[in-house]
Amino acid sequence: MARFSDWSKKLFTKYRRRFSPAATSGQRYFSQGRRWPSPRQLRYLPRVLSKQEKIILLGLLALFLISGIVLGIRFYLGHTKEVPVSGGEYVEGLVGNPAYINPILAPSNDTDMDISRLVFSGLFEYNEQRELVPDLAESYELSEDQKTYTIHLKNNIKWHDGQPFSSEDVLLTIEAIQNQEIKSPLALNLRGVTAEAPDGSTIILTLTEPFAPFLNSLTFGILPYHIWSDIQPVSFHLAETNLKPIGTGPYKFNSLKKDRSGNIKSYELIRNPDYYQRPAYIEKIRFVFYPDLESLIEAGRDKKVEGLGYVPKESKEFLSKNKEIVSHLLHLPQYTAVFLNQKNQLLKNLDIKQALAYAINKPEIIEQVLKGEGEPIHAPILPGFIGYNPEVKKYEFEPTKAIETLDKAGWALDEESGMRKKDGQELRFTLTTIDQPDFVATANLLKDYWQKIGVGVELRIIDGSRIEKYVIKPRDYEALLVGEIVGTDPDPYSFWHSSQGRDPGLNLSVYVNKDVDQLLEEARKTTDLEQRQMKYLHFQNILADELPALFLYNPTYTYGLNANIKGFNLNRITIPSDRFTNIENWYIKTKREW
Repeated sequence: MARFSDWSKKLFTKYRRRFSPAATSGQRYFSQGRRWPSPRQLRYLPRVLSKQEKIILLGLLALFLISGIVLGIRFYLGHTKEVPVSGGEYVEGLVGNPAYINPILAPSNDTDMDISRLVFSGLFEYNEQRELVPDLAESYELSEDQKTYTIHLKNNIKWHDGQPFSSEDVLLTIEAIQNQEIKSPLALNLRGVTAEAPDGSTIILTLTEPFAPFLNSLTFGILPYHIWSDIQPVSFHLAETNLKPIGTGPYKFNSLKKDRSGNIKSYELIRNPDYYQRPAYIEKIRFVFYPDLESLIEAGRDKKVEGLGYVPKESKEFLSKNKEIVSHLLHLPQYTAVFLNQKNQLLKNLDIKQALAYAINKPEIIEQVLKGEGEPIHAPILPGFIGYNPEVKKYEFEPTKAIETLDKAGWALDEESGMRKKDGQELRFTLTTIDQPDFVATANLLKDYWQKIGVGVELRIIDGSRIEKYVIKPRDYEALLVGEIVGTDPDPYSFWHSSQGRDPGLNLSVYVNKDVDQLLEEARKTTDLEQRQMKYLHFQNILADELPALFLYNPTYTYGLNANIKGFNLNRITIPSDRFTNIENWYIKTKREW
């Protein structure tokens, strides 16, 4: 390839007659050893170069240009960072319809809880690490007798309509929860609590006895006094504000749409620019409601929504046709177990209970029913909570040991029926569960396991809308397969204390043990975490020995979210609405800053 100095000489020789006055300077140019042509000479470059040389030159120029662009982009990206900015709309699909966007009524309806979580704020909240932190509260003090909580509120907080927030709002909310006419699902949490507001920024709550997890009960949303003070308890459920709420949360009500039958089809929130924490990035959140899970999953597959409040494990493959939806597996403080009614003499027998436990193949249940999305459990306190005991006694899958246990206890196998009998009584019982895919599939596997060791099992499948009233409340079952959400604090009192064997208690095994009662009573009264830990360990060891329930697994909750929605980084939640814990950090739009 010719050098530029050679091209310069060609130009000088070929055109010297046209610019002979410059010959002397041209001669001086070469005699002085200059290797680059002057701008004037470069004008004639295209006439001198061959076609091949022109192609090479253009290629070099293009390479130079591209290299410059690439280097510029790399410099820009290396010296700037992408940051979220406000804007965009997020559309989520939910099953069901909202009825009360009111935090003291919402716990009865998951849809209400989801929306209320965005509109209202509580005195305390859980952060992304599931730690209890102040929200509307600034700080608190606990009295020496551990019965009185003095809570100081943050200043300069405003309701969505611009009115100032004060202790008067907190007082009204607590009184409404405790009012029997209103029938709030939260009433049990505040039973016996007295509240007073000495000034506009202080609330004092007094308990009848120490209760270590009490602050965990104060995460419910606060209602505005100036809206609800004139509404009588008898009209509380009928108020229009239940669907067009005023709160202090990161989002506020904008609009709703109904069909001709009055059913709400969509519900829109907009960001609260005056939110006392950093305002959210996403400008609008719109909820679209579907009658069942099948309709919701189809809407997700067809890209009609960007998020799905819940994705059943059996629907994930169908939904996967929409590659934009990412399934987030969230751990819930929930366990699924078979609760053995201890009023039933067969199921109170320890040999029978141990045999049933040894016959269960938990890994197989998790793989077949949960598609591997869960973990086996052996006690009621889950990983990550105070009192969790990985060394608790375990009943691993040992069907041979199950058979030996029944043989030793005198339950002989009747070859004709295939069932075990003792003293003329057949070893048989009914397993009741909810008509939901996970529970029905698990129940069928359990039936198969137990029949293989000679235990007769009849399945009783109950519709989810009926099981609370007709089965759980009257304790009308022999064995019950259900899941229990234990909450953010592991306090097992409501689930295992003998006083909770009747409704509204949740002692589903109707289990009675005086030592357990004492341990649970003492544990909930002390704020010494080490003491609580030891008492819970002892409690679980007793349960493992006496087996009033057969603990199966801790499932995960699947939340579907479009990959374009950034900022979601949770892996543990307490209830489904907790997926919005860090909603103010979600974003769609971005810009780059130096």
